[in-house]
Order: sequence, then structure tokens, then C-alpha cells
Amino acid sequence: MSFSRTARAFLSSVRLGDALLAGVAGLVAAFYCALAFSSAGTVEILQALLSLLFIPLFLVWRSRPIVSATGFLVLLLAWAVIWMSQLPTNSGLTPWALTAPMAVYTTSRYINHRLLPRAVLLITALGTFISPFMWRIDAESYLLRYEVDTPFLAMVVAHWTVLGSTYFIAARYFDRDRQREVLARERFHQAQEEERLLIARELHDVLAHSLTLIKVQANAGIVAATADSGAAEEALLSIRDNADTALGEVRGIVAALRSPGSTALEPAQQLEHIEGILEGFRAAGLKVDANLPPEYAVPSLVQMALVRIITEGLTNALRHQGVGTRVFVELVLDDAATLTLTSTNPHPTPSNVAGSGVGLVGVAERARSLGGRLDYSGDAHSFSLHAQIPMKETKDATQQL
Repeated sequence: MSFSRTARAFLSSVRLGDALLAGVAGLVAAFYCALAFSSAGTVEILQALLSLLFIPLFLVWRSRPIVSATGFLVLLLAWAVIWMSQLPTNSGLTPWALTAPMAVYTTSRYINHRLLPRAVLLITALGTFISPFMWRIDAESYLLRYEVDTPFLAMVVAHWTVLGSTYFIAARYFDRDRQREVLARERFHQAQEEERLLIARELHDVLAHSLTLIKVQANAGIVAATADSGAAEEALLSIRDNADTALGEVRGIVAALRSPGSTALEPAQQLEHIEGILEGFRAAGLKVDANLPPEYAVPSLVQMALVRIITEGLTNALRHQGVGTRVFVELVLDDAATLTLTSTNPHPTPSNVAGSGVGLVGVAERARSLGGRLDYSGDAHSFSLHAQIPMKETKDATQQL
């Protein structure tokens, strides 16, 4: 059972182009097998067996470059030994010689340690001197002969030109891919930094509300202390509860803050505004259905995060799937706030306006900063987003502080 799962996983990982190459290799191997059946000679049988061994290497020649390159070189060496054992009789040239530049390409394109592709290039360059293409047919005897002359040197130059060009072309693709990875990492870190700055701005709103309540209740407690001890105790209890709430919410973002925030702060949106946000996207062309709780007894920072996540999910649907996309939003409030957003469109019409590519990264960072998680997946036809953010972080955070 596990073998069948492994086989299915392997076949699903094979690229279409590699599968087509393996199919062509199968046709070549079938030709050599037919020769082996017709002549039943030792050389023909060995060549047929080697041909069959080439086929699986084509399936993994890009996904497993070390395996494929090693296999190509070993099989080419074995083929050359068998071929030279028949000299001076000409046993024919073989298309398997093309796997030498393939070994150079796959190592130069996909291997990070650059010493290995250089070693493969050197081995294939030295292998030029035993290549079947280096022998020439004698015009009188029709036998093969090995002679170092001008045509020989021209053939060496041709071999090395093909191998060298393949190496440098693949190396350029390797450098391009590395630059893209570096750029993607930079954009990811930039998105994280922007999210930290946004959290820092919103910190002002959380503390301003809670500390204002604390101040008012403290003043009330001072006044009531001389007249009504019960009222003073009630004020102190209220101060404690509000302080716990404020400390918990601050604790939820303190790990995410790495730089000072701005003093020019924007007001944060709460879940009470979510219906207006949904109506705005409906007006833009989305078919939005929502299953939302009647009340939002949720900490302020969690509300901000949920609003941002919902807004980003709807924006993603509108941008990548277009008008007419059906979106379903469900929010469940328990010990944790659980948000599910799905969007489907059988006939997507993506917007011409390109996104920054970091919006989902940003809201995922926000969810993690509050002790939660956010997962998303999909394509042009369907997209799903699932977020879960704990709402008891306030109590736990207060105890830790």
C-alpha cells in the first residue's frame, strides 16, 4: 500500500516535458531491443539493457539532477567501453550521446554547490576523446580509425563548444533563479516589516481606549473612597479588568514589534464595520454571502486582524477571479476566532491591476503575531483561506506579564 502511494507521489511529481523525453527515450530503447532480438549478439543485448536503463533517468533529469547526471555518465562510459570493444568494426553511433550535455545542463541549472557542475563539465570534456564521434570510417576498408589531425581537432572543438555553451546557458538560468529567490525573500521581509509598522500604529488605538477608561475610573475611585467604600472597590475592580485587557492586547503584539511606530496613527477598523465592507465588495461585483455572529465580544487587536484578513481575502477574489465571483465568509467565535473564506468562479476574469504579492503574507504575519495561524491555497478558479486566532490570549498574556 505504501509502495503504491510512493509510486503515485513520484508520478505526480514528474514534469510533462520530462515524461515526453522519457517517451522518446523509450522509442530509442525499443529500437535497440529490436536489434537485440533480431541478432541475439552479446553487444546488441548489452546495448539494449543499457538503453532501458536510460529511460527512468529522463523522468528525473531535472528534479533529481545528481542522480540523473551520475546515471547518464555511468551509462555513457559503459556504452563507450562496449562500443570500443568492437573496434575497428563500426557498431554505429548512438543518440544516447546527447545525454552528456543534458548531464552538464541539469547540474549547472539546479545544483547550488557550483563545484559539482564544473566537475561534470570537466568529465564530459575529457570523455570527448573516447566519444564514438571521434573515430572516422576509412574510405577503403570501411573500418574505423582514430587519427589526431585537423578534422579530429575540429570535432574536439565542436564537442567542447556544445558542452561549454550548455554549461554557461544553464548557469545563467541558475543565477536568474537565485536572483528571483533573493527578491522574493526581500519582498517577504518587507511585507513583515510593513505589518509590524501597521501593528505599531494600531497599538495607539488599543492603549488610548483602555488607558482612558482606567484614568476615568481611577479618578472616580479617588472621589468615592471618602464617601462610599463599595463604589471605590467597584472602581478598582473595573480598573483591574481594563488593565488586564490592555496588558493582554499589548502582549499579543509585543513579540512582533521591532521598530518604533509612527505618531501619525490611523483609526483601526473593528468588526462592527464588517457589513459595510462586505457591501462595498458586493457593489464592486462580488457575490458575497456571510455567516457572522450577532455580537462581537472580541479583543480589539483580534478584531483588527479579522477585518484585515477578510478585506484581503475579498480583495484577492476580486483581483484574481473577477466580477461575479461567489464568496462565502464564515466567522465563528469561541475560545478562538475561526474565519473561513472561500471564493469560486468557473470563468474567472482577473483584473489588469497587478497586486503587490505581499498582502496575504502580511495578514499571515499579523495572525502569527497574535498567537494564531493563517493558511490559504487555490488557483484562478477557486481560493480558500482559513484563519484561527485565540481570544484567550489576554488572560494568558496578563499572567506572563
